[in-house]
Amino acid sequence: MIGLGIDAGASSSRWLLLDDDGTELGSGRTGPITGHLFTAEERAANLGRLRQVLAEALAAARPAAVVAGITGLHPGTAAADVLTDAIATAAAIPPDRVLVANDVHIAYANAFEPGEGVLVYAGTGSVAYHVTVGGEVVRAGGYGYLVDDAGGGYWIGHRGLKCTMRRADEHGGPAALPLDRAIYAALGSDRWDEMVAAVYGGGRAGVAALAPAVARAAAEGDEDAVLVLQEAGRELARLATIVLGRLDRPLPVAFAGGIAQLSPLLTAALRSALPAASEIVVVTTEPVRAAARLALEIARAPT
Repeated sequence: MIGLGIDAGASSSRWLLLDDDGTELGSGRTGPITGHLFTAEERAANLGRLRQVLAEALAAARPAAVVAGITGLHPGTAAADVLTDAIATAAAIPPDRVLVANDVHIAYANAFEPGEGVLVYAGTGSVAYHVTVGGEVVRAGGYGYLVDDAGGGYWIGHRGLKCTMRRADEHGGPAALPLDRAIYAALGSDRWDEMVAAVYGGGRAGVAALAPAVARAAAEGDEDAVLVLQEAGRELARLATIVLGRLDRPLPVAFAGGIAQLSPLLTAALRSALPAASEIVVVTTEPVRAAARLALEIARAPT
């Protein structure tokens, strides 16, 4: 039996093939895939990248089942049906051997069994997530960068970029503090007429990619960068605290996603802002492995 797991995010997407023994038969990474199929352009772009992932995976081995965690997707929607059909058709397997879920659901399965804890997931965006023993979802955040996503990669990158450009306005030109240097280096220029193509051409993924620049500046002691990371940690703690309050019992908290390993300053701020009874662990394993394991479970189940 072979299972294919896909972890599709707003910045990049990963795939992994596992066999019954847990042996990796192939893996890869491609561009962003989301459940946002709201326009013809978005639909074409996301389905195109999904087909690219499937073509790469199928060239390595043919899975008996596929589990895909896709950011911005809501199960039971028309978008979920479209993506399920696309995967089943490309992989030549029945639709009941395909599970399409939100990427955070897969990340939760990578950290906890149902009922065990609260996941704080911060990639391009941010969300706190819990799955009850009965399978119900309790969540806070995850509304996307146009609404909030505080503490996520886009939010951090945007705050850092805003600080840099405001400082350039005040100085009448590029400043040279650590945050400014890091942002300009990441964008390849300190001239706005050259930066604008990278900022607006890269979209939210391009702005989220500035988060490591903010972390590097904070490590050099830049006060603005330190404040951005500390505020990000407190915002992520706020999401977890909301979910813990709705569950009304102490539970461990797992911190996962690309931002989870961005900076010890951010993690320390998150930890200090959580309720005292909540233990926290940083998850370092990749959600794509949990997706592949879930695919193997589906593959082994009776038809």
